[in-house]
Amino acid sequence: MVRAIESCSIELSEKVIRGRTENAIKCKWNGGTLPIGLKIDDEKRYIINPLTAPLVLEVFQMYAAGSSVTKIAKDLNEKGLHSRHGAPMSFNAITNLLHNRKYIGEYKYRDIVHENGIPAIVPVYLFNQVQERLAKNKKAPARYKAKEEMYLLTTKLFCAKCGAFLVGESGTSKTGKIHQYYKCASVKKKKGCKKKPVQKAWIENWVLTETVNMLLDDNMVENIVDAVFTRHYRAFQRGTR
Repeated sequence: MVRAIESCSIELSEKVIRGRTENAIKCKWNGGTLPIGLKIDDEKRYIINPLTAPLVLEVFQMYAAGSSVTKIAKDLNEKGLHSRHGAPMSFNAITNLLHNRKYIGEYKYRDIVHENGIPAIVPVYLFNQVQERLAKNKKAPARYKAKEEMYLLTTKLFCAKCGAFLVGESGTSKTGKIHQYYKCASVKKKKGCKKKPVQKAWIENWVLTETVNMLLDDNMVENIVDAVFTRHYRAFQRGTR
């Protein structure tokens, strides 16, 4: 009996895979929840949903322009848009949306990939801009761990041992006193780095003092002026071509 059940299960699995492979060859929907902005026609082919596709494009444009994922989720919820499962738009829902290559027309099932198998909603150049910003923010967890107005050097300090960002953090002692410091992101993630935390006040005061000393140096000021002038002059030349 057990062998018969196993045999039926294997046969059913093979039929499912075979059917989905045939669908994939024809770029047809293989079941599951449809991404926002897309729907299927009577032949199970992807088509653009004219009601929600513009919002998907807007999400990519907003993020590429500098909006945070949290702000985008809030704006979409205010407009009444829900996730694929009918729930309010969340941080994870927006992040998954921004990573979805279906929006540039890519159809993928296992090893089968069709670059133009789905009607594209987002231009490739915009999608690539978004991926670059997502990758950059992923490497800078400090932006989400500490407020920049509290930790002036957030994402500007690097660990001398492993090269990771130093993340602004705070803790409360037994006496109730709050201690603020910068801590290596690798230490937080327990990736082997043994860099000790650096006191916030000390490192920020040191950087401020060194910066002021640099700006009081006449040669440094001249170098800064020359660099700014060169930058603006090159920008002007590009604008007049």
